[in-house]
Amino acid sequence: MRIVPLSLLVLTPVACLTLACASAGGGAPAAATAAARPAASSEASVPADSDGSAVPAVVRETTLDRSWRESVPAHVLAVREQMEEAYQAGLEAYQAGRFDEAKEHFDRAVDLVLTSDVDLSGQPALKKAFDEMVRNIADMDADLYTRESEPEAQENRSPLDELKDITTYLSPEEAEKERQKIQQVVGRISYDIPVTLNPRVLAYIEAFQTRLRGEFEAGLKRSGAYLPMIRKIFREAGLPEDLAYMAHQESAFKVNAYSRARAKGMWQFMSFTGRKYGLKIDLWVDERGDFEKATRAAAAYLKDLHARYGDWHLAMAAYNAGEGKIDRALARARARDYWALLRTQYIRTETKWYVPAILASILIDKSPEDYGFFVDTDPELEWDTVAVDQATDLLVIAEAAGTSLEAIRALNPELRGLVTPPNASTYSLRVPDGSKHDVLAKLETLPDDQRVSWTLHEVRPGETFSHIARRHGIPVRALLDANPRYIGKRLRRGVVLNIPLSKGTPQVALARASENPTYDQGERIVHRVRRGETLQAISARYRTTIPNLKRWNSLNGSLIRPGQRLVAYYGEKGSGPRELDANAAVSVSGGRLQYKVQAGDTLASIAVKFGVSTDDLCRWNNLDPEAVLRVGDQVLVGEAQEPPCVTCGPAGRKSTGSEATGREGLIRHRVKRGETLHRIARLYDVSVQQVRSWNRLEGSRIYAGQVLTIRGR
Repeated sequence: MRIVPLSLLVLTPVACLTLACASAGGGAPAAATAAARPAASSEASVPADSDGSAVPAVVRETTLDRSWRESVPAHVLAVREQMEEAYQAGLEAYQAGRFDEAKEHFDRAVDLVLTSDVDLSGQPALKKAFDEMVRNIADMDADLYTRESEPEAQENRSPLDELKDITTYLSPEEAEKERQKIQQVVGRISYDIPVTLNPRVLAYIEAFQTRLRGEFEAGLKRSGAYLPMIRKIFREAGLPEDLAYMAHQESAFKVNAYSRARAKGMWQFMSFTGRKYGLKIDLWVDERGDFEKATRAAAAYLKDLHARYGDWHLAMAAYNAGEGKIDRALARARARDYWALLRTQYIRTETKWYVPAILASILIDKSPEDYGFFVDTDPELEWDTVAVDQATDLLVIAEAAGTSLEAIRALNPELRGLVTPPNASTYSLRVPDGSKHDVLAKLETLPDDQRVSWTLHEVRPGETFSHIARRHGIPVRALLDANPRYIGKRLRRGVVLNIPLSKGTPQVALARASENPTYDQGERIVHRVRRGETLQAISARYRTTIPNLKRWNSLNGSLIRPGQRLVAYYGEKGSGPRELDANAAVSVSGGRLQYKVQAGDTLASIAVKFGVSTDDLCRWNNLDPEAVLRVGDQVLVGEAQEPPCVTCGPAGRKSTGSEATGREGLIRHRVKRGETLHRIARLYDVSVQQVRSWNRLEGSRIYAGQVLTIRGR
């Protein structure tokens, strides 16, 4: 028998059945809302390959509308300018391939808005710019994460990784019989979103019954624990309850599922989108794994997407691919609905199969026996909530509740370690139903020094088990025993390790050790300001002085804002180092620029940075074109003893674009098209405020060809 892909079969009219939406929650005609869709021209442009997947080769900077400035309060204007500056810095780092740095800038751009006191609902211009920025970041988010680590173990894999071309093993005759059976089933059941039967949906029904049966059946079993809670939340949000079955394809109802794109949790949120919808992600918790909070965030996101498109199929597609990709695909294809997009190359293969997989899942999940699934689903999850007022071991909680550590972790999957967060005044912890009073009674009598025996450490680039063990003052063997899953593996940035605490040491103080680690004398630290922090508290934390903090960060007063990054040098009580002298990337030596190689630099990237050729760079430094640069190496830019003039290069040689004057320590930088003040300031390791001051600039606007003065050493 010849195997025929079901997706290539031609459906008869009776097979192309569309089930009308049974409630007011159904999708409105796409044509009615097409005019209301926002234009996609301002999105960050990420090229697509042949199947529409993102290729992070070029990112176009967003051109932001400036007309709103005159009518908004000064503090709102300041928040937006800071957000834009951080976002542009992230784009520049992303384009240069410095993905860790890009993520830090993007995190800061999001945090600046979310931690400010600005009410976005009352500032539509800022909200529009913020939403657009988060969409653009989400477009790049998958690439940032796939480059830093492999997916989780098989048991935590997301079904999204299997959404590829599905080939049926049914003959046309057998496929037709299956269609007729399905039509009989769907005629008896009501649906509150449009369910379309077409070759793709039928292909997934067949796949779930055969080669994907094991994973689908396991998800069907797990669904019993969470579906009542999901339906209730969606119903309260005014959403169709059938959308609850999206979680079957997002995660198979695994609370800690991971995809290759580093989306996490039952609802597979990327970090930036999750934070936009109120999910906290820090060293101690990742609320993308919180089945209740993540479901409320998913409901809010789906509601926004339906308001944007007026169509549930497009809303689901955008949930998978991001609004930016769907907006661009609709504009390029001149399409009005999801099914028309399937005939184009403008969306990824995963997104082409995503909606059909969900519709197939809805059909089976609402009537599993009709499709050959006889599964005893897990009982509905029930719990009590206990307010924990200080950091406490989960093992202590488990013993008090008369259950296992695994049971407590299953109820609180958002916790990244074995302890409740010490940075929260109170934490709502789930405990087994009926055990609340026993846990509270135990905590009331428990001495503080017996509450905590663990802290956490988030791995930084280049750290090893030996380095981390030495920093926390514990044997390497103890660290390995506490983290067996990472034995024999290279530690990657962002991995969170359990750190056992020494007996007899103040436990709660040590529980905060990862937030206030021990630094080497004079070590450079970049501190992100939190709400309520003062210069006095920060200077005390890093054992330095307020005047030093002001000088290192060019602060005129004592006012700092949440999300702001401050540089400090640990333990410097005297005058301390000057920020420019200690870490200057660019200085002037012998009439030409001297550049200190940074992490991630190559000869090619340095040549692009200074607008020169790689050949010239090699000649000036007697380097082979294949030479490997090390961090801290000095690279000379320009001809020795031949400083070019301010406005042009001498005849017959190229201008470097960044030119030394005859006065040692003074640089004239000619602005190139697309450059920003932030990019130029970072290039010379100075602040934007300093560049403005040296050139008497009132704002951030500069133009191509403009010559800026930069003061070096």
